[in-house]
Amino acid sequence: MDKITETEHLIACNECDLLLERPVILDSQKAKCPRCGSTLISARHNSIERTLALSIAGMILIFPANLFPLLTFELMGRAQSQTIFSSAMGFYYDGLWPLAVLVLMFTILVPACKLLLLFWVSFSLQFSIRLPARRFALRSYQHLDEWGMLEVYLVGVLVSIIKLASMATLVPGLGIFCLGALILVTTMSSSMLDTDLFWHKIGEADND
Repeated sequence: MDKITETEHLIACNECDLLLERPVILDSQKAKCPRCGSTLISARHNSIERTLALSIAGMILIFPANLFPLLTFELMGRAQSQTIFSSAMGFYYDGLWPLAVLVLMFTILVPACKLLLLFWVSFSLQFSIRLPARRFALRSYQHLDEWGMLEVYLVGVLVSIIKLASMATLVPGLGIFCLGALILVTTMSSSMLDTDLFWHKIGEADND
């Protein structure tokens, strides 16, 4: 949560800005604002450890998801494999460079940056290492979290499979399974991230 005040025992509601004494809650519990009823804190069990593990898993999966073929098209004795990068380059060579830039940005660059930022913050909190720019990293992650488009890309691939299945033989590659696993990992990392806990831990460390 990015509205934690300088006093670590106070917290402000994101909806109505009511300033309250920071409640103490247990894992899986929620604290709600007495004025507007919005959620102040939603504790997640072992959030730091789980987000660290998921960010590492994501950084491992992002390489095969982008380097290995998603699909192999077999038509009239000819076979052609496609990766995420090669599909973006295909758009570029066809003169659709804005679409190529969007594919590269939202399917490769943004997910990679999100995983690196999450790893940077969770690693520093898990091992109590005061790494630089932790506030900036967490704030940037929260902004980028809305711009991940891997799910949209995967849906596009599945639609292409359905449309082309009657025209050619389609062989799923290792990349599509790694992409599915990467989407699952990034989704879980977002759901496991306890932003209030992260901001609170960073504030405590900076005040020491």
